[in-house]
Amino acid sequence: MDKSNDMSREEWIDRYLKNNLNPEELQQFRAKIQQDTALQQEVEDTQIAQALLQHQGLKNEIKAVRAAMKAEESQPELAEKGAGTFSTQQKPSKVEAEENVKAVPMYQWMGRVAAGLAIVLVGYLTIQYATLSPERLYEEKIASEPPYLGLSNRSMEDREDTIADQVRVEYQFGNYEEVLRLYGELETPTFAETFRAGYAYLEQERTGEAIAAFQRVMQDQNAFMIKDKAEYYLALAYLQDGQIETAVGMLEGIRKNDDHDYEDSLSSLYLWRLRLLKMKY
Repeated sequence: MDKSNDMSREEWIDRYLKNNLNPEELQQFRAKIQQDTALQQEVEDTQIAQALLQHQGLKNEIKAVRAAMKAEESQPELAEKGAGTFSTQQKPSKVEAEENVKAVPMYQWMGRVAAGLAIVLVGYLTIQYATLSPERLYEEKIASEPPYLGLSNRSMEDREDTIADQVRVEYQFGNYEEVLRLYGELETPTFAETFRAGYAYLEQERTGEAIAAFQRVMQDQNAFMIKDKAEYYLALAYLQDGQIETAVGMLEGIRKNDDHDYEDSLSSLYLWRLRLLKMKY
């Protein structure tokens, strides 16, 4: 975020969540999110907090629980009055009566806590379900993973091909439209240029072409060093394209593979949200 801008960190987040940033500001903020994991977490926390505040039903439930708690606290003598209705044979002993009087408030308190937690949990699940979308889960991952730059450019005999060098440079600077223009001029692109083009297609939301590019990389026998990376971004391309079942299956497979480059990038919570997304669609 530009220091010359007068907006505070909270204002940046608020405008980002409300889609009130212009294209230049949006690109700037997304770049900041990629570099700042604390900011990324703050954005997600703010998004959840705002959704909770908007969930009127949840607020009403909480108010009802609080009102019931106050009503019970204002009538402490009810338990003692109820004890007087027992007949002589049914009346408990003094010790039993004292234990019951102590036990009732504890059970009531535990019940109220459990009810409150249940309400919050149901509200959280409801919000997660309502706000989940392929676009949201895709954006979270593409924003948290910087573009992979560790690619060799060309084979030794092809180093005179300066177009390939330009593709590499434009890719490193994030000029994805130029990457695709130059890629179209290559007569025989290698897996390295095709991978860069696939990522550029993702950034340009040209998902069909991104899928085709990453598939070509995975089929190239020379690309074994970046096969994991191509598979990961292929799964994200399927997610961006709305092919949820395919994307979820691939990402779950990546998470189960301890040797995969991106196994640690997929948390259990993220996979749970992916499964919830599959149920929703």
